[in-house]
Amino acid sequence: MSVTDETLWLAQTLRLELDATVDARTRELARAWSSAWEELADEWQAAIADLLTGDEWPTRAQVVRAERARKALAATRQAFDDLARQIGVTVTSDMPAMAEAIAAWQQRLVASELPSGAVFDWTRMDAKALEAIVKRTTKQIEAASRRLPREQAAVMKQALIRGVAVGDNPRTAAKLMLDRLGGVFDGGRRRAETIARTEMLDASRRAAQAARIANKGIITGWRWHATMSDRTCPVCLVMDGTVFPPEAFGPEDHPNGRCVGVPLTVSWRDLGFDIDEPADVTPDAHDWYDRQPTSVQNNIMGAERAQRLRNGDLAWSDLVVRRDNPDWRPSYHLVPLKAA
Repeated sequence: MSVTDETLWLAQTLRLELDATVDARTRELARAWSSAWEELADEWQAAIADLLTGDEWPTRAQVVRAERARKALAATRQAFDDLARQIGVTVTSDMPAMAEAIAAWQQRLVASELPSGAVFDWTRMDAKALEAIVKRTTKQIEAASRRLPREQAAVMKQALIRGVAVGDNPRTAAKLMLDRLGGVFDGGRRRAETIARTEMLDASRRAAQAARIANKGIITGWRWHATMSDRTCPVCLVMDGTVFPPEAFGPEDHPNGRCVGVPLTVSWRDLGFDIDEPADVTPDAHDWYDRQPTSVQNNIMGAERAQRLRNGDLAWSDLVVRRDNPDWRPSYHLVPLKAA
């Protein structure tokens, strides 16, 4: 069960390849969102011009009754509906190929922990497991996307009703209002990207889980692996190195989380190789953190939490907790300082 330099390199390469796939799909969503706003902007500009005919921004009732504003809102709701449906199409199109690739990566990671040239039995993920992953991911995306059109359209309506301080220049006011509405619309894009990215990453974890379960004769578990830098999420840093059984799903990190699980094999002697294994080279995240300057520790943990860790008032085991989420899945969270 020795993680090697090759294992760590493969884990990093896997993460980069996943990022490339996910980034390509989120760019598609961003282009679709931008195109939709370009079509809606003229409608909203006309609606705002109609509302700015007086010296003051109209009342809520006047805004709601304004014909152009109503048309702009209806067009926006339709655009959100169309874009929400596109999230599922964009994500699931890659799912079968991505899941099969992830399963193959598990085999490569296992091979990197065994003697060079070792031959071992490997069971490929079957069609039913792949179908289950695609079905689950589709269901998750549909559940998350279904709320998006209604919620975002409501926020845009509220932004319109709140209005702007017209002042002496209605043209400036119109641009300010249009920019505000564009910002709200773009907030929907960011949420859509989070849905797409998170569900694609979780689908890759389901594929890795299926591969581990199919090969429990050689895989004894998996280890949480985070990339360590001054931008690493504190929860991921704390969880790095934690070992789970092969059938456990994970890493159960935050939305957009990019941590990966590194499979761990049985010992070489248990596999029939009468050879001493090399030392495991997995870096210790806690040791890495302790060696960082105060500025980096503060950046990762926050100044007060970092100081309490340095003082010994907090232990690493006090920092995170696993919580259920009925609308998504369990995930690990940072314990608030007042509860630590």
